[in-house]
Amino acid sequence: MATLYLILALVIAIVAVIFALQNTGHITIVFFAWKVGGSLSLVLLVTLAIGVLIGLLFLMPTYFKNSFQVSGHRKRIGALEKELDEHKQTVATMTAEKEKLAKAPGEISASTPPAGRQK
Repeated sequence: MATLYLILALVIAIVAVIFALQNTGHITIVFFAWKVGGSLSLVLLVTLAIGVLIGLLFLMPTYFKNSFQVSGHRKRIGALEKELDEHKQTVATMTAEKEKLAKAPGEISASTPPAGRQK
């Protein structure tokens, strides 16, 4: 995937260079009291960069929200995995105890009432 991004960035850079070479005319931008002059390609590329930055600023809240949610989910997954391990250990202990009791059927445990006293 990183290779694809690298190729895409290279293509965009080549297109930007071709664009800059073909649009060398000088223009002046006037905004209120400011006057800025430069080549048409430079002005358009700066405008594109400003637009990208504004777009990123609008995406930042969503990015941070998702980042915090992912962090919370990872913590929850860790807690659930720990709980699962504890349950597996309990099941293993109970299974071993059951097998131990199954091997000694003639022994009577303290919780079993004597045979003659049942109602």
